[in-house]
Amino acid sequence: MLDVSVGTADVHMSVRSQTDMDVDSSGSPLRSPALSSVPLSAAVASRSAAGSGLPAKKRQRTAMRRCTSDDVAREMYTRFSSDDSQPLVGPHNLIAKCGENLSVANAVELMHLLKAQGADLGVEPALWVSSKLDRKLRYQLEDPLSVVSGTLPLWATTLPRLCPFLFSLKTRKMLLKYTAFGPAFAVHWTQESKVGQFLKRRATVQTELNAQVDPRKMQEMSQELSNIEEHVVRSPFWLGTLQSTLVRLQKGEEFLAQSDAAMEMVAMASNLVEVQFDGETGFGIAVTQGFYVEIAQMLQERERNRQTPLWVEDDEANGADPDHLLCRRGLLIKPLVEGPQREEAVRRFRFLGRLFGQALREGFIVPLPLAEDVFALVLGDSLGSSHLPRPGFGVTGELVGAFADFAAELVAGEAERVATARTEGRPEPTLEEQRAWRKEQAERMDFGERFLAPRDGTEHAATQEPMSFERYLSLVEPCFVETGLGGALLRSGGESIPVTLDNVQEFAEEAARFWFESGVVDQVEAFRAGLNDVFPLECLVTFSPVELREMFCGEDRIEWNEEQLLAHFHPGGGLTERSATYKFLVAELLEMNQAERSRFLDFVSSCPRLPPGGITKFHVDVFPDSSAPTSAFPRSRACANQLYLPPYSSKDELHAKLHEAIHSSAGHHEQRVREV
Repeated sequence: MLDVSVGTADVHMSVRSQTDMDVDSSGSPLRSPALSSVPLSAAVASRSAAGSGLPAKKRQRTAMRRCTSDDVAREMYTRFSSDDSQPLVGPHNLIAKCGENLSVANAVELMHLLKAQGADLGVEPALWVSSKLDRKLRYQLEDPLSVVSGTLPLWATTLPRLCPFLFSLKTRKMLLKYTAFGPAFAVHWTQESKVGQFLKRRATVQTELNAQVDPRKMQEMSQELSNIEEHVVRSPFWLGTLQSTLVRLQKGEEFLAQSDAAMEMVAMASNLVEVQFDGETGFGIAVTQGFYVEIAQMLQERERNRQTPLWVEDDEANGADPDHLLCRRGLLIKPLVEGPQREEAVRRFRFLGRLFGQALREGFIVPLPLAEDVFALVLGDSLGSSHLPRPGFGVTGELVGAFADFAAELVAGEAERVATARTEGRPEPTLEEQRAWRKEQAERMDFGERFLAPRDGTEHAATQEPMSFERYLSLVEPCFVETGLGGALLRSGGESIPVTLDNVQEFAEEAARFWFESGVVDQVEAFRAGLNDVFPLECLVTFSPVELREMFCGEDRIEWNEEQLLAHFHPGGGLTERSATYKFLVAELLEMNQAERSRFLDFVSSCPRLPPGGITKFHVDVFPDSSAPTSAFPRSRACANQLYLPPYSSKDELHAKLHEAIHSSAGHHEQRVREV
């Protein structure tokens, strides 16, 4: 046992290793293993032993290694790096590294130019995917020896970074899992893709067997269970189990500090992380997912964000949650000036990067609703005034975006006047004429309707009071500060420099530099460094900001229909699609709003969001809890996405019990099978 002192609390960590399946006294497998982070020779030996029916070794506790175990992955992703100071190597840098083959470099550059104009050309993104290249890369990744040893051909990791649009998202995710996290996780994810469905089926059969009372059914299920386990053990893709680091944490004031210390210790080790909370008996993937949910919720707390500003504050007056930040377009990084608050925020973002990296490596979701712009900054994209918050975003600083839109329209209008004059053969407008035109625009009485109303038209769009730009300036008296009305200075003496028609464009440009460059550069670099502690950061170049947001944070909205629920909520244990209780459940899920659906997902899976891909990538097994009275509450086994329903006699009865269960459940505890 390894103890790490953090303030007044301790983080208890131990490393558990399974070399093969646990077996009973007769030599029959009892438990499906995970992948072992042992040398390949030892892993092969352990598979042979399991296949021969030899007794399994007991779990061993070993000291956690503090070495970088993904050297193969880092070498693979740094072959084309220009220097150590550049964390991400963009497409143009890689094009320059294509070698002396000028034709290849020109072809790649041409594809980039065409792709950049894709929207204007009316070309759908899916049409850029090359089915032949996509299939060729998947075939290449099916070679386990090349993947694990890091001897994939150079094109397999280079071309997806140069031209990610040529490959499907599914294939790029496969490339990430097989190459970015080191050999141990490469084998782990290979096994998951080959035998994962059998392990899930095994968990379902085991649950049904535990609840079965019919001797004949018990015999059939036992035989199916034995067949599944034999298939897994004899599979040529099965090697062993990955070492698991067990982290015990205490919920409370020291929880973030403990989590920070834990993430720092496990970031560089090729181990799975299992979390267990003090005072709770439960453990497994649901508890570990619950750990990420706990962190996400704590980092959204208003009071905590005021102490250590990480995110731009939302419009609390219109907020649905008085305790947590809820921004319609996602959380934006709070720009900060140099000082103690910024230093603490930088430390927090380093932890956040490690947390996100660890979650991605193991297939978990951190349900922190970050804005797409956060991941654009992580990828090194340049953001300008067009990315500033606008009215309707629900955050402080919306005024800055409104002024940026107004300034952009002035610039576009002046350019259009010049172009029109040239086309008609007239003299270009003089400086005085342009100033007079700008003055007319500033006096138009539709400024509020055009720039202050929400873009989606959902909030007071039709009730904006007629207002000119000049009139608005006289009312709010904005100046050169962070939000136009308060916050950090955008320039020396900015609080005394009013925004006017003549300098509104300068204001928008300086605000954008502070919001997306000078005010957040250290936080973004810390987040990158945290990710890079877990895996090579360059592997993320193959994804867009939108794709990264879904991969890290899950789906924004929980959407499903009756057909999807019937396809992904599987009745079992005697329950069928015709069962009244199952029909009640489907009808209730369809009527739930977004907040209720989120709570339900948290109840059955320990995550309030759907995984990337939505409901099509999610499943729940629904079983009857026939031994429970109708007055009992539903219960769940979150590690296996299983829901148990008592035999309710009506939908109203299910509604009352289910809603009380999902709103009142707390903690993770082991469940004992009821004795029948």
